[in-house]
Amino acid sequence: MAKILEFIKINFLTKKFLTFGIIGLLNTLIHLLVYTSIYNQNSNQFIASAFFSNAIAFIVASIFSYFANAYFTFKPKNKSTMQFSIVILVFLSRLIVSSLLAELFDFIVINWIGIDYAVHPIAKSIAPFFASALLIPIAYFALDFVFKKTDVEK
Repeated sequence: MAKILEFIKINFLTKKFLTFGIIGLLNTLIHLLVYTSIYNQNSNQFIASAFFSNAIAFIVASIFSYFANAYFTFKPKNKSTMQFSIVILVFLSRLIVSSLLAELFDFIVINWIGIDYAVHPIAKSIAPFFASALLIPIAYFALDFVFKKTDVEK
C-alpha cells in the first residue's frame, strides 16, 4: 500500500498533473460549448446531427488541448507537425476507447445495477464519466511519452 501511495504522490500530486487536469477541464468545456452551439443552432439536419457536432467539437477541443498542454504541461523545446499528429492520434484512440468503455458501463448501469434512465435521467452521465475518468492517467502518461519522444532537434 505504501508503494501505491508513493506512486500516486510522485506522479499525480504534482503541478504538471494538476495543469494537465485543468487543461482537461477546459477541453471538456470547449467541447461541450462547440457541440451545443452546432447541434442546437443549425436547421440543416446533417449539420445539426450529434455525430457531426461531436466530431467538430472534438477537433476544436483537441487542437486547444494540444497547444495548451504543449505550452503549459509538457513544455517540449520543439514542436512539430509529427508531434501534433501523434498527439491527435492519442486523442482519437482515447475517444474510441472511452466510447467503448461508456457502452460497457452503460450496459452495466442499466442491466446489472438496474438504474432506469427514465426515472433517474441524471444517471445517464455515470457511464461516460467513469469511462473518461478511467482514462485520465493513461492519457497523461501517453502524452508525456509522446511529447518526450517527439521533442527532437530540428
